[in-house]
Amino acid sequence: MKKIIFLMLFISINGHATDLINLYERAKQHNIDILNNQIDINIANESLKQTRSSVFPEINFNARASETTIERYKSLGSYDPSNYDRDTYNLSIKQPLLHLYVFDEIKKAKSSLEQNEITKDNADSLLILESVRHYFNLIKFKNALALSEIENDYHRSKYRVSAKLYENGSISVEEYETLKNEYESSKNDFNISRNNLTQIKNDVYIFSGKELNDINDIKLVTINHKNLVLDDLITSAFANNNTIRMSKQDMSINRNEIAAQRSRHYPTVDLVVEYDYIDITQGGSQFGATTREDSTISLVINFPIFNGGYQSSKIEEARLNYQKARLDHTNSRRLIRKEIIDNFNIYNTNEGLYSTSLQILKTYQKKYKNAQEGYEKGIYTNTQMLEAKLQYSRALFDAKSIMMDYLFSELTLDHLQNNLSVSSLRRINTYLAW
Repeated sequence: MKKIIFLMLFISINGHATDLINLYERAKQHNIDILNNQIDINIANESLKQTRSSVFPEINFNARASETTIERYKSLGSYDPSNYDRDTYNLSIKQPLLHLYVFDEIKKAKSSLEQNEITKDNADSLLILESVRHYFNLIKFKNALALSEIENDYHRSKYRVSAKLYENGSISVEEYETLKNEYESSKNDFNISRNNLTQIKNDVYIFSGKELNDINDIKLVTINHKNLVLDDLITSAFANNNTIRMSKQDMSINRNEIAAQRSRHYPTVDLVVEYDYIDITQGGSQFGATTREDSTISLVINFPIFNGGYQSSKIEEARLNYQKARLDHTNSRRLIRKEIIDNFNIYNTNEGLYSTSLQILKTYQKKYKNAQEGYEKGIYTNTQMLEAKLQYSRALFDAKSIMMDYLFSELTLDHLQNNLSVSSLRRINTYLAW
């Protein structure tokens, strides 16, 4: 009795299916790409701090204590050398007054930080889209496994009937072997479907960091088709798409890099303040114990004159990187335009496919219902009833798959325009069967 109670308690705790929101929340906490994006932002923040710190004074303090031992000394005078100690202290303050390249480096660091923030925003939007994709894949392959099992039952029934007919001489050996091969193939298809489902579960584990105990199925619902205008979608994507925005930031970073490298040709001005203190013990100095204290204030101007063409090469390198950034920006616009057009066509095509699949499903549902009633009355054989069940199951599988493709194409269009949010995820979650 205790074992039964424990088993029921275990099922009640672990039997709750993971819905789409749960998968998204798990991935948000454990997805490696999302975690790395936040780290990249923190790194960019530190880089900006480092660049800004170069405009502040640089303060250094050096202290040195030494002991000198004289092993041999020759002199015409009466000086008698001995060992002596020397203590030296130095305090230096360097204040940059004019380093023009620093301002461009700060701009570059800011652009890099903004680019990482856009990358994270894009990753958050992509996380929503990928959560839907992974969950839909789980539903598809789980349903595909169930469909393979039904198909296997159907071919097994046909094979058993054929075996009896072959024994009675009602069918030829070729017909018997054909039905036997179809049954064996259906068993292989079932194993393949089971392996595919396991593979998808592993993909979800990598994506979210956790395994799923169970999932919900999708409900067939009426979808409100949006009358989208292709030119408006492309214009919106060019203005808001995160990939295009990142490529723009990349151009800005490289423009600032060119300016920074050019500025290194200009002179730099630094204010340097130094304080020195030297203390030498009695006996080591020819003039006895020595203490010296001095301070210096310097205005240091550095004129870059010749460095073997290094700086000119750095400027040219920055220009080439900027050209690459411009090409990448052009290519990103082309790719986004292609994705918009492709998904726009898929979205509109899926409207007709989904409507047709529902009509086909309705027809096979009636056939399956009639077959069940006929089987109960003895009019239909078990094989005929299983065939009607298989046809209905295939139509149901196709309708659900088309519906998920329909919804995903709509979400992809929203993602490409940077309009995807958690509210979209909640809407899709309501389509799941509880």
